[in-house]
Amino acid sequence: MRKYRLTYLISILCFFVILLACKKDSPPNDNKDYINMTFSFAHEVDGLSLDFDTIKYTNSIGNNYSVATLKYFISDIILHKSGGGTVLIDAEHYIDAVDPTTLSFSPTDMIPNGTYTYLSFTFGLDSAKNVSASYLNPPENNMEWPLAMGPGYHYMKLEGKYDSLGIIKNYQCHTGQSMGNPYFVNLTLPVSSFTANGKNLAVELIMNVNKWWESPSLIDLNDVTGIMGNQVMQLQFMGNGADVFRVGSIQ
Repeated sequence: MRKYRLTYLISILCFFVILLACKKDSPPNDNKDYINMTFSFAHEVDGLSLDFDTIKYTNSIGNNYSVATLKYFISDIILHKSGGGTVLIDAEHYIDAVDPTTLSFSPTDMIPNGTYTYLSFTFGLDSAKNVSASYLNPPENNMEWPLAMGPGYHYMKLEGKYDSLGIIKNYQCHTGQSMGNPYFVNLTLPVSSFTANGKNLAVELIMNVNKWWESPSLIDLNDVTGIMGNQVMQLQFMGNGADVFRVGSIQ
C-alpha cells in the first residue's frame, strides 16, 4: 500500500513537471488580440535607389551631389485609431543606411487589433529622450552632439560631396538640438492606413534624400557645412523634414 502511494505521488509530480515544461515552451505571443509590428527602412533619391559615394544625384537648386553617410534616429511611433485614440510605441531606433543590421526595427510593444488610419513618428529624439550619456556604446554613442552646442545626440548625419562649378567640395548636414533648442521633426504619414487582425505586420518606411533640400526651404549645398550652431539652418531642415518619408508597403 505504501509503495502504491509513493508511485502515485511520483506520477502526480511528473505530471506537473511536464505541464510546467509545456507552458515554458509556449510562444510568448499567443494572444490573437494583439500583433507585433516590424519597421524596415529604405532610402532613395526621387525614386532612384540610394547608391553611396557617387556624384549622380541632382537637387532642385541644381547641385550635383553624392551621399557618403546617412545616420539618424527615429522614435515614438504613434498609431492613430480610426475611431479616435492612439497607440504609442515608446522606443527609439538608430539607422545607418549602409549597415543592414540597423535597417529593421521590431519594437517589444504589442499592438491591439483594430483599424488604424495613419502613422506618425519623431525624426530624431525629443527633449525627454535626447539626454547625454543615454548611449554608452557604439554606434549610437558616436552620434553624440557637442556639449557646448547643447546636450544629447545628433538627429541625423547626412554627408557627401557635390560639384561646385567643377570643384568637388564636401557638405555636412548635421541636425540636432542646436544651442539648447530642439529641432526634432514630427512626421505624419497620411497614406498609411492598416487593419490589425491577429497577423503580424511589416511596415516599409522610405526616405527621399532630395526632400531635405527642397520644401518649404530651397537649400543650396554650398551653405550646408558647419551648420550645427546655425539655428536658422536647423529650423529650415526641421521644416523640410516633414515629408521626407513615405510608406512603401504594409503587409
